Amino acid sequence: MSQRIGNVGLLNLMNATEESLQNVERIENIGMVLYPKEKAHLLPKLNAGNIGQCVELPEGYQVVNSNLHVDQAYFQSLTEEVKLFVNGNLIVDRNVQADELKNSLLELRVSGSIYCPAHLTGSLFHIISHGAMDVESYREEQLRFENGHFELTNAYLHSADRTMRLTVNGKLRLDEDLDMDLFQKKIHQIDVNGKVMLYESQEAHFYKKSGSLTSSKVEVIPDGYLQLKKQVRVNSRSIKRFKGKKLYTNKPVIIEADVTREAFSIAGIHSTSIVVCPEELEDLVYETAPLLETEVLSYEDRFLYLEGEERWTNEQLEALAQPTACIVEGQLTLDDSVTPEVLSSKIKSLDILGVVTVENLSLKGSLQQVIRVNTGMVKDAGMKTEDSSLGNLGELML
Repeated sequence: MSQRIGNVGLLNLMNATEESLQNVERIENIGMVLYPKEKAHLLPKLNAGNIGQCVELPEGYQVVNSNLHVDQAYFQSLTEEVKLFVNGNLIVDRNVQADELKNSLLELRVSGSIYCPAHLTGSLFHIISHGAMDVESYREEQLRFENGHFELTNAYLHSADRTMRLTVNGKLRLDEDLDMDLFQKKIHQIDVNGKVMLYESQEAHFYKKSGSLTSSKVEVIPDGYLQLKKQVRVNSRSIKRFKGKKLYTNKPVIIEADVTREAFSIAGIHSTSIVVCPEELEDLVYETAPLLETEVLSYEDRFLYLEGEERWTNEQLEALAQPTACIVEGQLTLDDSVTPEVLSSKIKSLDILGVVTVENLSLKGSLQQVIRVNTGMVKDAGMKTEDSSLGNLGELML
């Protein structure tokens, strides 16, 4: 069975064959492809959307799919020639001597950045003789690398015994209570390959220490706003804890029907997602959420919010006591028993943020009449294929 794959960071074709490629139907995006010269003919056979870089590796090279830290002990331990391709960063320790680089048995190719003591940068060509080098020189500062979702806190800053050069690959969040004087003291430079979330009052401090902004997206939380990190459902009781608060979120905010106009006391909603609310509160929500990117979805009496995968039959729809607003964030399948008459009578409005699959093609016309918002996908059963797909892979060897 062939597979469809979303994103692959490194595709290793060093041992690939035409037969192994046949098992992959398509790869959407590939960061880098490694291949030997004798297998260059396999590249046109890849069904891929985007490929960032193709690298031909000579015989004898081993692949290191991570950062590589080399120090004096590492060079002294080498007894025979070693050839490495580093799909990551190379860190040369400050205890390495220039003669150890000149006489080393190590030969490298590096796809990422090279962090090297300033006085050794001129000696790097002895171990890296091919390709361009992206060299970042450093002196006494400490090098630290963090991957994935990383939150910068006061405790982390206190853990450094000297100024640090921090590199984050993924998502960086600055803690709301971060001591910015300590930040200025302990951070020599900060580089982010991904996304940064910080508060408005922290923005200028961050930019002063940032090495480059071309590799990161900065999301600024306005001062005075409470950040919601997950979806929130607000009812007549829980709304009390948000009295007078300004909310910032990129997750859905769902306001239940028992919240009255008198009880609605949220001072502001800064959202890049959706707000679900009763019709009688719609004008109040718009007043607190002035951003055009905030989608407000109102309902009259009752709503259903679907996040996972559900399959509805005609019998289930008939069981609804009254016409209902339906919001699909996940995947909803209307099976072939569902009739247009029941669909029209039981679904007051349909907001498609995810996927709706229709097995009875006669439903398509009725479905269009109830759709209010469609930023997702509507498909029929004929579009369905046997699902053998993978999401994201750091490394794939074929």
